[in-house]
Amino acid sequence: MTMGFLAISLRKDWARMRRDPLSLATAAGIPLVLAVLITLVFGREPATPRGRLLLADEDDTVVSNLIAGAFSREPLGKMLVVEKVGREEGRARIDRGEASAFLLIPKGLQHAFLLDQPFRMQLFTNPSERILPQIVKETLSIVVDGAFYLQRVAAGQLHAFAAKGTPTDLEIAQVSVSISHLATNLDKYLNPRVIDLETEVAQAKTAEPSFAAILLPSMLFMGLLFIANSLAGDIWKERVAGTLRRLASAPVSMAAFLASRVVFVAVVYGIVAIAGLVAADKLAGMPVPSLPAAVLWMAFVGTVFYLLFLWIAVQPATQRAANVLSNLIIFPLSMLGGCFFPFEWMPAWMARMGRLTPNGWALTEFKAILDGNAGAAHLAASAALLAGVAALAFVLTLRRLRRGFAV
Repeated sequence: MTMGFLAISLRKDWARMRRDPLSLATAAGIPLVLAVLITLVFGREPATPRGRLLLADEDDTVVSNLIAGAFSREPLGKMLVVEKVGREEGRARIDRGEASAFLLIPKGLQHAFLLDQPFRMQLFTNPSERILPQIVKETLSIVVDGAFYLQRVAAGQLHAFAAKGTPTDLEIAQVSVSISHLATNLDKYLNPRVIDLETEVAQAKTAEPSFAAILLPSMLFMGLLFIANSLAGDIWKERVAGTLRRLASAPVSMAAFLASRVVFVAVVYGIVAIAGLVAADKLAGMPVPSLPAAVLWMAFVGTVFYLLFLWIAVQPATQRAANVLSNLIIFPLSMLGGCFFPFEWMPAWMARMGRLTPNGWALTEFKAILDGNAGAAHLAASAALLAGVAALAFVLTLRRLRRGFAV
């Protein structure tokens, strides 16, 4: 392949793209628009679960308010929105799945607590959710355990507060003296402390990724697949325009034409990769420690995807059949391979299958590059494997072009 033919071929491809820019813009724009919308909706903060706790407080006392307050403090305050409702409304809404949980506190809670009597609260959870209902259960269990131990330590004082009517000065003095004696008895355990606990919070090595940062790599690879499908379909435009038929009688080989097309596609993917990664950093706060490695990987993987879809596109006898076949392949491959939904959100068995798909495997390697965990030797081996796949697709496509597709 001469440099002159390469320049002519690239100029021809760019000219055709300028005449029909929407085909490529649509393929690359859909994932980018989705990423922008997701960022606007969920922001760039770390992804945290967010749910709603419906609370029917029929007791409305100091003790019941303390229980409600336990769900409003940090960090639960960032995960749960506590909404006070009536008994019937709360039960109806939890049945419709409009909240993570519904807590019913009947009247008499404070009286039963002060007198150390049995009492029953009711918690209804949403079966379609896993994390937040379990958090509500554990929090409520901790509150109940705390109340139990408080009864064991200060039962007498709590009974005194349960007396009917306004306490007299003598009763207040007696309760005060009892509390003072209780503090004195506990002082031998607390000063000096029998058990001394030291805690040290380990700092996270890396910041927790935002919702958009988790989803954006999948969106980028969805764009790679769509662009590959769109560019591979151009081979039918070349056939309809008679380019392939004229090329068959020209002194330039079909292999040179196909190689020049691969170079053009690699350049397009390089531009798309740079634009996508810069947008990922600016829009979603997804840092790219090694931008050249990430760009090269996206361009290389995208070119391999193009050769695979090009081989698929030249198999059917008509352009309509080629479009149907490519669509039947690209959508299941995108969904299973982590392009529509990240592997982090899939069931474990489905994620294991998805990582075995070509795009799923390449996406996993891409995330390793973004995390800074991809070694040079491992990337070299992965690139060699992809190069073998690309070479095989190139040979098979060239064989089909030479055996009847051009005419």
